[in-house]
Amino acid sequence: MQAVVFPAPRQISIEQVPDPHPAPDEVVVQVAQVGICGTDLHIYRDEYQSPFPVIAGHEFTGRIVEVGKEVRIFHGGERVSVDPNLNCGECVFCRALQANHCLNWQGVGITRPGAFAQYVAVPARACYPVPDALTDAQAAFVEPVSCVVYALNRLRVRPGDDVLIFGAGPMGLLLLQALRHSGASRVVVVEKEPGRRDLAEKMEAGAVLAADPIPAETLRELAPFGFPIVIDATGSPSVIGQALQFVKPRGQYLQFGVAPQGETVSWSPYDIFRRDLTIIGSFALCFTFQPAIAWLANRVVEIAPLVSHTLPLAEFAGAFQEFAAGRTLKVHLRPKE
Repeated sequence: MQAVVFPAPRQISIEQVPDPHPAPDEVVVQVAQVGICGTDLHIYRDEYQSPFPVIAGHEFTGRIVEVGKEVRIFHGGERVSVDPNLNCGECVFCRALQANHCLNWQGVGITRPGAFAQYVAVPARACYPVPDALTDAQAAFVEPVSCVVYALNRLRVRPGDDVLIFGAGPMGLLLLQALRHSGASRVVVVEKEPGRRDLAEKMEAGAVLAADPIPAETLRELAPFGFPIVIDATGSPSVIGQALQFVKPRGQYLQFGVAPQGETVSWSPYDIFRRDLTIIGSFALCFTFQPAIAWLANRVVEIAPLVSHTLPLAEFAGAFQEFAAGRTLKVHLRPKE
């Protein structure tokens, strides 16, 4: 089969590799559509948890074409979306329903071969049937929407809360839509790219401001005492380091964007103490695929405006570089074409 391989950090190779075969508890999925994610960029730069060589790709949907001998819940032919976060179900965190912190965690497209390929083998228990009404593009968004659902489970959004989001990439725009359906009265978005600002306005953000630099004075005019919720969806340490100043006393700060490992920011512990701030992390997802599928099926979040390119796998290298430069939104690949 054809696959995109990262042979080593900052290297891309499109190769013919052996077709996968399922272990007894696995299925093989023919990949219909797969999204490029910021995490894939961190993997490429060796800023994440992946060994090399690696076939990345973890936001995907497809059809089951082969079933392992112990699998009983699927028989082949089903359309599925796949939770790439694989937990053991036995460690102390799994038993506490904190499977995203599993001590034996593995990730499809991260620590094991992923979906930048025509076929991928995955545990059957990681597969979720998707309704026929969902397009492949929508089904390939189940994983990122699941991350947003998990983030909102971590937050406490009260009716009428003002929210500030830094970053209007695909994830920031999903957060914007989700928050508008979850009780927030106004969502203010700060973004440097004009096209992304336009999308945020079309998605009815309460205010959309240009970044670079961060418009501190305007933000203070909009919320003189700060915002009850501030979210980073950029992963940029320079943005993260400035974000706490805009959180209202007793407010919540959510770190949603993925920053490179090893990067640090400078925050004042006294300031966090004095203003009663709550700082929340949100790593991946945790049993949130089913609500994500429901959100997509019922059009709580719209994904069509977020997909800027849909391309065959052979065009991965160029599309990936455009994505890395911030000149695209979500890029989807269709490996079977």
